[in-house]
Amino acid sequence: MKCDFSLKHYREILKLALKSGFVITNFRDFDKVSNRPKVIILRHDIDVLPKRSLELAKIEKSLKIKSTFFVRVHGQYYYPSGQTLKILKKIKDLGHEIGLHSEARVLAPVFKMDLADLFLSEKAILEEVLKCKIITASEHGDLGRPGNFWQNHFFKKIPKEKVGIKHYSQEYSQFHYLSDSLQNWKDGCVCQNLARYNHFQILIHGEWWGKGAKAEMTKLNKTYAKI
Repeated sequence: MKCDFSLKHYREILKLALKSGFVITNFRDFDKVSNRPKVIILRHDIDVLPKRSLELAKIEKSLKIKSTFFVRVHGQYYYPSGQTLKILKKIKDLGHEIGLHSEARVLAPVFKMDLADLFLSEKAILEEVLKCKIITASEHGDLGRPGNFWQNHFFKKIPKEKVGIKHYSQEYSQFHYLSDSLQNWKDGCVCQNLARYNHFQILIHGEWWGKGAKAEMTKLNKTYAKI
C-alpha cells in the first residue's frame, strides 16, 4: 500500500480501519459508539476548496461512514453561498454532520463584537442556509493566531452550553490526534498508526487530497498573495 494523498489511498485507509475493527463516527453520533473498544472520530476542516471535501464525503458514503465537516462562515477562499452552498448541501445530504469552523475569537475584536454574539451569528448563518442544527464546533486558526492559540481556545472563555454546542474537538484530547496538515503527517500516515492506538481523532483537509491537489493549492496561494 503506497502512502500518498490520492483518493485511492484515502479509500484504502478507511477500508483498512474498518477491517481492523474500528468504528468510524462523527462528533454528533459519538455517544452511540463511545463504549466500543476501537473508535475513530473522523473530521474535516474545510479551510479552502469545498469541492475536494465533497469527493471525500462521497467515498465515505460508499463505505457507510459518516464524518463531521467543519465549515467557515467568513474567509478569503469561500463563503457558504452560490456554488459552495450547493456543495455543502450535497455533503449534508450524504448524511454527514456539518459543524461550525469558527473564527469568532480572532474576528470579534476586529468587528468590535461580543465574542459569544459573533459565534452565535456564525452558527445561525450555517443553520439557516443549510437547514440543520449545529451542535459541534472547532476553531479556524490561520488568521493571526498566537503561539498558545489551541491551549487558550474559545471554550475556555465561553461555556459550550451558552452557545448551544455539545461537542468541540479539544474535549477529545484523550484520543490520539492525527492531522494531514499541508500534506504532512507528523506521526506518519493513518494506515501506519492503526495498530498502535485504539482511539483516534483524525483530521483530514480535503484540499490536499486527489489528483493535482498540491499544484492547485500552490496556485491558489500565489493568487491570493497578490491581493
